[in-house]
Amino acid sequence: MARRLVAVALGISVVALLSLPLAATTTSEAGTGEAGTGTGTTEATAPAVTIEPAVPVDTTPVPETNPDWTYRFFIPTLLVLAALVVIVTVIQYFTRVVRNRYRIVR
Repeated sequence: MARRLVAVALGISVVALLSLPLAATTTSEAGTGEAGTGTGTTEATAPAVTIEPAVPVDTTPVPETNPDWTYRFFIPTLLVLAALVVIVTVIQYFTRVVRNRYRIVR
C-alpha cells in the first residue's frame, strides 16, 4: 500500500513539474498577458522609453575552436571499448551458462 502511495505521489510530482512551463505568464509594457497571446494593450500617445542596461555586455560572437583531443579521440574510443565489453560479456554468458544448462542424457 505504501509503495503505491509513493508511486502515485512521484507520478503527480513529475506531471506537475513538467506542466510548470505551460502555466508561465509574460509581462508586457501595458500589463500582463498569457504567454504567446499578445493580449497586452499599448497606448498610441505613450512616449517611447529606451532602457539601457546597467552593465554593458560584449555581444561579439566567440570564434569556434577545435575540440580538444580528448573529445575527438579518447571519448569515442572509450565508448567503443564499453560497447565491446558489453558484447563480450553477453557472448560469454550465453557460451558458459546457457550452453551448460541443457544437457542431453544418454
